[in-house]
Amino acid sequence: MPEKRRGIRRRKNRMAFMDKMKDMAGKAKSTMESAAQVAKEKYEQVKQENAEKKAQKEAYIAEMEGKAAEYGKSLCSVVKEKGSTTPESFMSQVPEKELLAFTKDFYEKMVLPGSKASVSCIIMHPYIDEKKVKAIQKKIPIYGGEETIILYMNEAEGQQFLLTRDHFYFKVCLTEDKKFYAQGTIDCKDIDRIRIENGNSECILKVNEVDFATIKIRDSYKQDFITLNEYFKNIVEQDFEIAPEEIDRLIHEKIGDKIYQHIKKYMTYEDELVMYYAGGLDSLAAMDYIACTTKQIIIVNREMLGATSNVKQFYYEDITSMATEQNSKSDDLLVAVIDSALTAALKICDLIIMVAGTKEKISTLYTIEAERVIAIYHEYRKELKKGNQATQTIIQQKEPDVLEQLEKLSKLKDSGIISEEEFNQKKAVLLEKL
Repeated sequence: MPEKRRGIRRRKNRMAFMDKMKDMAGKAKSTMESAAQVAKEKYEQVKQENAEKKAQKEAYIAEMEGKAAEYGKSLCSVVKEKGSTTPESFMSQVPEKELLAFTKDFYEKMVLPGSKASVSCIIMHPYIDEKKVKAIQKKIPIYGGEETIILYMNEAEGQQFLLTRDHFYFKVCLTEDKKFYAQGTIDCKDIDRIRIENGNSECILKVNEVDFATIKIRDSYKQDFITLNEYFKNIVEQDFEIAPEEIDRLIHEKIGDKIYQHIKKYMTYEDELVMYYAGGLDSLAAMDYIACTTKQIIIVNREMLGATSNVKQFYYEDITSMATEQNSKSDDLLVAVIDSALTAALKICDLIIMVAGTKEKISTLYTIEAERVIAIYHEYRKELKKGNQATQTIIQQKEPDVLEQLEKLSKLKDSGIISEEEFNQKKAVLLEKL
C-alpha cells in the first residue's frame, strides 16, 4: 500500500509539472507574440518616419532646385537689364583671331608668372586641351563644347565661370544652401564689363556692376584675381600691348616685395626688369625659384627659413641652347598617378640649359612653366641678334660713304682744286670715322 501511494504521488507530481510547463510555454508564447507586435509597430513607425524624412528631403531638394533655377534666371535678367543698349559686347568688338592671340599672350606673360600653375583657379586659351574640355562639360553641362573657351575659372566652393566670345556660362552657389547651384548662360552682347572687387577675406565677381558671385579668397587665388582684372580691363579698353614694365609691375604685386627685392639683388643693369617667376616644386617651404629678367635667368635654391644656399645666373648671350626633357621622376609610381590626373601642360619636366659646353638641369618646373622660360630665352636671343645686325648694318653703311668721299678728295687734289696738305688733313678725318 505505501508503494501504491508513492506511485500515485509521483503521477500527480508529473502532471503538476506538465501543467506548469504548459503554463510557462503559454506565457512565453504570449510574450513572444507581444514582442513581435511591438517590433512590428516599431518597424512601421521607423518606416513611416523614414518615409516622412525622405519626403521632406525630396521636398527640400525640389525647393532648393526651384530657388536655384529662379536665381539663375534672375541673374541673367538683371545683368541684361543693367547692360547698355548697344548690340555689341566688350568681347565682340574685338576680332576673334586678335582676341585669341591676345588671350594667349596675356596668359603666358601675365597669368603664369608668380602663380602656381597647378593650383591656379584660372586657365585660358590655348591651354585648355580636349581632356580639360570634357572635364569642364561635366561640371557645366549647359556648355556644349562647340565654342572655343577663352577663359575658365573654377573656385574652391565649386563655383564655375566660363567665357567664350559669344557666351558667359556660370554655376554659382545658392545663398541659402551652398550645396545647390544656380546655372545659366548670358549672351556676351548683353555684357559691357566684368571685374572683381577685392576684399580682405572674400571678393565679389561683378558683371555689369551686378554682384554676381561671392568668392572666398584663398592664398593660391590672390594672384589670379589680380590678373583677371587686368585682363578684363585690357579687353574693355582694347589695349593689347603688354609692355615689359607692366609685366614687371604685376609680378612684383603678385609675389610680394620681399621676394621681388631678393631677385633685384642679382640684377646688375639699371633698366633690367623681371619678366617671369616660378616657384620650385622640390622645396616649397624653402622657396626655391627661377626668375627671368630682360637680361638673364636667375635660379635660387634656398634652405629652410629662407637662407640662400645657391644662386646660378645665366645671361642670355652666354646660353647656347635650352630644351625640356621627360622628368626622371616620371618613373616613380606616385608621381605617375598624380600626373595622370593633369593635363600635358601641368606635368613635371626637366629644363636643360646649355652654357659653355656644360649642362644645367632644373627638375622643379611644370612643362608649361619650363616652356615659358624657353620662349623668353628665344625672345631675348632674337633681340640680341637684331641689335648685332643693326650695328653691323650701320658700320657697313658708313664704310662706302667714307670711301666715296676719299675718292672725291683724290679727284679734287688731282684737279688742283685742293692742295696736298688739305687732302691729307681731310683724309685723316675721314679715316677716323672707319
